[in-house]
Amino acid sequence: MLLKNIFLYPDLVEFKDRSEDLLLIRNQTRFIGNYLARHLAKLKFHAEGFNRVCIIGTSNPKDVYLNTSSALSIEIPFNINECLKLEKHNLADYYSNLYRIGLEECNKIYKLPLKELFLWLDEMKKNNYKNEWTFKQKTFKKFELKCKLDCAIDLNKFTLRLIVLKKGKEIFNQIILETPPDEIVYHHKFKDVEIIDDKLTITTRLYGDKNLFQLPLYSL
Repeated sequence: MLLKNIFLYPDLVEFKDRSEDLLLIRNQTRFIGNYLARHLAKLKFHAEGFNRVCIIGTSNPKDVYLNTSSALSIEIPFNINECLKLEKHNLADYYSNLYRIGLEECNKIYKLPLKELFLWLDEMKKNNYKNEWTFKQKTFKKFELKCKLDCAIDLNKFTLRLIVLKKGKEIFNQIILETPPDEIVYHHKFKDVEIIDDKLTITTRLYGDKNLFQLPLYSL
């Protein structure tokens, strides 16, 4: 079974009465989880009966356990009030360290690609925790256009930027989507770059949804 995702979040049961704090912290940690997931997709690591790891912060940690949904869960010490008091510029280091603690504990029982995971966390820190990637590049030779969709995700938000070049010269560069930093929120909102009805169009993944963005070709 391929390991695809690694999540970090507070215990959903222990903190069930603090839904806003739960959502805030879950969103803030996703930019690191996303970075690891994109690298895991290239690594193709075969895990022993699980395809994701859930690192759960709780005041009373228990043993590592594997559930029937193919998720490996590890509970680590966590104080939600201390977390919420941290200055924003300290949060990336704080969450990265929690990832390290959880992954190291998991690896004592279930083998993980720990060397690679720690290397990727080190790379993130070295690059000031930037998580940016190109989702799609497309060329329309008939119109002499080159288009690129660039993604970025951080503690606060996810953004999708459309860049258009004509004859090698940049003629459009704009953020066309901004959402909370949660794949469930943004993943379905964009799929491809196409020419539809003489408009440069960013399509969505869900059937029946309106196109995300359009630019008339005459304006380019």
